[in-house]
Amino acid sequence: MGAIVGGMYAQHPDARDVERKVVELLQSKSFLRIGLEAFAPEGAPDGIGTVEKLYGRVRRGYGILRSAWSPGIVQAPILLAFLRRLLDDRSIGQCTIPFAAVCCDLMDGSEVVCTKGPILTAVAASAAIPGVVSPVKIDGRSLVDGGPTSMVPVDAARRLSSLPVLAVNVTRGVRGTRKVTNAIDVVLRAGAIARMQLTEYNLRDADVVLRPRVDSFGWADFSSFRRIVAEGERSARAMILSIRDLTKRG
Repeated sequence: MGAIVGGMYAQHPDARDVERKVVELLQSKSFLRIGLEAFAPEGAPDGIGTVEKLYGRVRRGYGILRSAWSPGIVQAPILLAFLRRLLDDRSIGQCTIPFAAVCCDLMDGSEVVCTKGPILTAVAASAAIPGVVSPVKIDGRSLVDGGPTSMVPVDAARRLSSLPVLAVNVTRGVRGTRKVTNAIDVVLRAGAIARMQLTEYNLRDADVVLRPRVDSFGWADFSSFRRIVAEGERSARAMILSIRDLTKRG
């Protein structure tokens, strides 16, 4: 979602307009038919709700054929169709604000930072959550969300501009979560710990870090969009003095 919102704002720097377009899409019948809300967490603030939900659906038989024979529940062309409702079909170089989409090469594990070419395919690749959205092909490479290499793309931002970097951490922690009772819990929790540690490593070079309280939300909790936006605004206000200091340095 970060690449989508970032790309929209980079093309048209108007936060209210970005919010309006996103809400219109999330409330559209075509988006609701996909059923991604099924991946919203049910009281699982440990960062493993997505995989756990997917596993549970496969065990119950829902979408098992698609999961077994397709690289994603949502195919890349469907994602691109939705993105065309949010983004102008232009090149990244035409953005009003410098923009980069961070992806991961699924075959060799390398990080791919898209700073040129069509913004639609670059954003689609950066938004292709493994197992949920099928990989996006760019220059013969199978690209997915950049999370496996950069949970927060601070390094990419550093390379993009000499300006100070403000990062936003929305990775959920693992403390105080439910008990580990079986082998699947162990594997999922280990993955959540790895993501948390990678996030903190990525954040080490950020000038200011916003940490909105989003532990109770999941990436697919679209019905809570307004509440999530409000929490982001609250975290920004809490750090307003540090943010103003960044503008002076920039």
